[in-house]
Amino acid sequence: MERVVPDINIEECSSGYGRIRIEPLERGYGVTLGNAIRRVLLSSISGAAVSAIRIDGVLHEFSTVPGVVEDVLEVILNIKKLAVISHSEEVRILRLEAQGPKIVTAADVVPDSEVEFPNPEAYICTLEEGHKLGMDLYVERGVGYFTMDRPRPNYLPVDVLLIDAVFSPVLRANYSISAARVGQRTDYESLLVELWTNETIAPTKAFLESVKILNQYFSHIASLLVKKPSAPEEVGALQALSEEEEVDPLLSRPIRDLELSVRSENCLLRAGIRTIGDLIQYTREDLLKIRNLGKISLKEIEEKLGAFDLTLSSIKAESKEGKGQKDDNTGNDSGENKGKEE
Repeated sequence: MERVVPDINIEECSSGYGRIRIEPLERGYGVTLGNAIRRVLLSSISGAAVSAIRIDGVLHEFSTVPGVVEDVLEVILNIKKLAVISHSEEVRILRLEAQGPKIVTAADVVPDSEVEFPNPEAYICTLEEGHKLGMDLYVERGVGYFTMDRPRPNYLPVDVLLIDAVFSPVLRANYSISAARVGQRTDYESLLVELWTNETIAPTKAFLESVKILNQYFSHIASLLVKKPSAPEEVGALQALSEEEEVDPLLSRPIRDLELSVRSENCLLRAGIRTIGDLIQYTREDLLKIRNLGKISLKEIEEKLGAFDLTLSSIKAESKEGKGQKDDNTGNDSGENKGKEE
């Protein structure tokens, strides 16, 4: 059974929001793919966050800072919300110094060549007149989140406060499924994935990373099965399956990529020809047996294939679809030919 080859369309993409549609999919694959992608988006995309802070003159989070309107807990909550981009795999220590009166924001952090704040206006605290504020921010990369009660790293001074660090740049992710049509069939599915980020990563890049993570797991599992079959008789079958996967990517592309006329494309789809690889297995004679596909359409198909340095098969090997068409047309060649475009 030939599986339909889906296409992807980026319907909308901004710095913090993206809508990505994948269609058509076989029935049931919308939930299968949508749920897996959503879970990976929310849990496994790496990012950066402030994981610890040190405030001059403060020893614990229940203190207050002279001249700062907020208490330390409120300051920590505001710092947790900072969106951070770190280009370093090491922990970066950033310095913040401010003189009141002032509304302290991310823009008051001393610039670092490896760290960026996409929103420099992000609020931290309010400092009253005649007071100073000094603070160190510890920025690191990670996946998921760290809680403040995690084991304390040995390199941190005693007056450094650990804070909850959320590394995931994906704030929300949803998916929905609707019906999709392919030719005369309406039982396919269309998967729409929506995601919101903190603007430290493009939504399309986050989506791509999630798909790569899933692909790495599946590829690894498949390679283990090929290397370690459970029974000797399975070796040949697994090796054959592995060889089948090594196909030219061009042959897996849908026939819509040939940019055929609507008439020609619909004829091929009705005959069960979904991909370019399916198409080149047919001979000229096989194609002419497809209902409503005549010599003009055949010429168009050959020209489009020629643009990709491909040709139709020269070996007559009828598919079930082609055989069915032949049986249906037996004894009715003259009437059928009259209905073709010639």
